[in-house]
Amino acid sequence: MLSIKKNVCNILLVVVTGWYSLSGCNDKPLPTQKEQKPVISLVSYNDSLVDDARDLIRNGDLVLRTGIDYSSEEIKTISPIDKTYSHGGIAVLENNDLFVYHIEPDYYHIRDKVRKESIDSFCNPARNYGIAIARYHLNIEQQQRFIDYLELQYLKTIPFDGNFKLESDDSLYCSEMIRKGLAKSTGNRIQIPTYRFNDKSKFKIIKQYLKLKEEDFINREIIPIDHLFLNPHCTVLKRYLYLH
Repeated sequence: MLSIKKNVCNILLVVVTGWYSLSGCNDKPLPTQKEQKPVISLVSYNDSLVDDARDLIRNGDLVLRTGIDYSSEEIKTISPIDKTYSHGGIAVLENNDLFVYHIEPDYYHIRDKVRKESIDSFCNPARNYGIAIARYHLNIEQQQRFIDYLELQYLKTIPFDGNFKLESDDSLYCSEMIRKGLAKSTGNRIQIPTYRFNDKSKFKIIKQYLKLKEEDFINREIIPIDHLFLNPHCTVLKRYLYLH
């Protein structure tokens, strides 16, 4: 029987913990399972980002998110400069738990009221591409007045403003509620600027999402999401991008 010389190249197909590798002309042993670096799961990684954001967030902070659904993809394009985020809310700390005040449409008109949602639910990586945390320049008293305003809208179960009319306070959309709350809590020191929406090429998005007629929305003053944080009264603290 022929002996196999040590320096003769033999290619062996080796099965190591479910991975296939080719071993050629060297005597270096394959790594054992203990030597292999552990792989962090996507879920664990994304959860660690939410944990990091939770540690960073303070009362009155702006929490932004980028939804993975089609409507979110379209709504964020309305922002004239930074088209990253599709929704925003304001954080509040209650009994060592973090919540987010926000409001969004619901076709069935069941949940289209101001909500106070847990931070884990609002930032859920399964429903979002990423989040960001920003902070308004508020003193303690202004911060508390801001939270009080949002809590009042929550208790009054204010519905979503599907007509996007800034003149009315009996219905609100997310950025409108934040804009009005900041103005009231700071004596109009912080004024989030409006934006005149006149891009007819994007109207089909609005029509499908909010069921509005073109004449009811084109050329209307609105508050796009990027105006909430691209202003001198706000600082973006950190942006997080989930893995999918």
